[in-house]
Amino acid sequence: MWEGTLPEILARTEAHDWVIKYLSDEKRGLLLDAPAGTGALAIRMKNLGYEVVCYDIDPSIFSADGIEIRNCDLSQPIPYPSTSFDFVTCIEGLEHLENPYNAMREFSRVLKPGGKLILSLPNYLNIERRMKFVITGLFSKVPSSVVTGDAPKSNLWMCYLPPLTYPILRLVLEHEGFEVAIVAKDNEKRRMKWLLPIVWAIRLYCCFWSFEKRKLYHLDETLSSPLLMGGNTLIVVAKKRSMSELYINNRGPTFQ
Repeated sequence: MWEGTLPEILARTEAHDWVIKYLSDEKRGLLLDAPAGTGALAIRMKNLGYEVVCYDIDPSIFSADGIEIRNCDLSQPIPYPSTSFDFVTCIEGLEHLENPYNAMREFSRVLKPGGKLILSLPNYLNIERRMKFVITGLFSKVPSSVVTGDAPKSNLWMCYLPPLTYPILRLVLEHEGFEVAIVAKDNEKRRMKWLLPIVWAIRLYCCFWSFEKRKLYHLDETLSSPLLMGGNTLIVVAKKRSMSELYINNRGPTFQ
């Protein structure tokens, strides 16, 4: 059991709290945490009784004594045998990768059938970010030397790279053999309530779309409150399907 002050949390505290609450009700097992950052989440998961393996592209920032940290670029193959882990946590990592699709493919490979992947990433589909995109043409700020110093040249992984939206995320996860089970938000942003009239207008406009067009654009999901009115972070739990489950229709996720 860890005693003392936790290392600095590089992700959002609410995302860590959500993961710990979810894992508290799960059967303990072998868990891969990548990227592990400073090790703050790994410590809490180990305290729950999980056997935690950590990877990060920069192990020098890891400060969780008693937990092994290994160097790994998630845009490359994960140096671990297939079907090894019961759980994988990737908290605020995909948006920093040059190849997030490779990471999801590797997560599927190292997970056991029935194993669970817990992801968090920026919620690019909340109404605030949609409005910023309409105004600026960007989902997030473009990394520059003014903001990040030499990061764009030396440490590109410190910047936000691909804006991975939920429909594309779900498409890739299902292609890699996952079933999305839960979609949740970290917290509410009260100031977004000022944008509710725009939300109502979007939903009313889309009511006139045909069923086929609504399905094509995943509107029942992308116009749901956790996505449209959610906070800065989107949390997704996906289960790796067994061979017998691959041919069963996906029931669809639970939105929280």
